[in-house]
Amino acid sequence: MAYRMLHNCIKVRDLQRSLEFYAKALHLHEKRRVQCGQVTLVYLGDEAGSAHELELNYRPEHRDTAYDLGENPVHFAFVADDYEASLAEHRRLGCIAMESAANHIYFVQDPDGYMIEIIPGGHFSITERGKSDED
Repeated sequence: MAYRMLHNCIKVRDLQRSLEFYAKALHLHEKRRVQCGQVTLVYLGDEAGSAHELELNYRPEHRDTAYDLGENPVHFAFVADDYEASLAEHRRLGCIAMESAANHIYFVQDPDGYMIEIIPGGHFSITERGKSDED
């Protein structure tokens, strides 16, 4: 039996705002949209044509507060083919949540608080390298 990754799903409070963020910050585009009663599911794909997708789960109920991401919040990782240009663009957009110069990675944060790790092409993430700023 074999498995392959299909998508990751996150709940979003403002679908349009999330679509704009992911388009600007990570160049993700809408591949398809599914309506399940009141729930809208939007599947985003990347420019490279990866099979893996990000599913935005939008429920129209009114929320004044962010979703509780718990003690173990999810994060996603993207490889940037031009890391320095990506870093400059995200600085311009004002969405960088954390930079680790020692590890040559950084994280951006989406409108709902989800963290997205940006890694330069050819490098491993902090967990794969086993190194942190404190080392």
